[in-house]
Amino acid sequence: IQIEELTGAEVAKIYSQNDTSKSKLGEKYENLGDRVYHKIKEEIILRKHKPGDRIIDREIAENLGVSRSLVRQALNILEKEDLVVSRPRTGYYVKKITKKDIKDIYELRRVLEEYAAEKSVSLIGKEKIDELEKLFEDAREDLNKNQVEKLVKADAELHRVLIANCGNSKIEDIIYKFNSLVLFYRVMDLTRENRAKNSFKNHYEIFKAVKNNKPSLVSKLIGEHINFSKNMILKNYKEYTFGEI
Repeated sequence: IQIEELTGAEVAKIYSQNDTSKSKLGEKYENLGDRVYHKIKEEIILRKHKPGDRIIDREIAENLGVSRSLVRQALNILEKEDLVVSRPRTGYYVKKITKKDIKDIYELRRVLEEYAAEKSVSLIGKEKIDELEKLFEDAREDLNKNQVEKLVKADAELHRVLIANCGNSKIEDIIYKFNSLVLFYRVMDLTRENRAKNSFKNHYEIFKAVKNNKPSLVSKLIGEHINFSKNMILKNYKEYTFGEI
């Protein structure tokens, strides 16, 4: 399950609803495995389970109306994504992300996304450019109403398109794996009004460079954007890590 599914549609849903599911999942869906996985992941991103918290599979199973085996299956996937860790005889815990983790992950993102962006720009077709432009137009209107849902979609889709068109599936895999660890920080950062407006401006400049087929400029702007985001998250580390959206 690729992380952009959550950074786009799922995170937009998180912003627009206070409670993403009023009824139990087991009463609504036939295919529960992915649903349980997304639900637990969403709760980690929302900091309903904070770094270091123990995740009790029995309680989650009861709350969702599903079996404990489905919950444990989801937790096993989340452990592979480094969002949770398991400890013998005690269970699963939300992974603690240190400042060094953030620094290392964002520096890796910068290197890989700069490369991916430069490779992908000339391969993005007009139809996708038009689609991105519409997303940014919608995001601008959203921000004028002090809403960020559509900015989240535009942000996620721009990054996804630049990564997906680079022609290197290994780079894609690495970026999405480590994005999973810092997804909460991306969400948290965009809920701040001033940061959201600055983020829109930065992403729109990147989009314009993509539209004008300027690979070197896109790479440069992507690197600057990721580096700025890293510094902003480190500056607000405690609030972002343990605060509430």
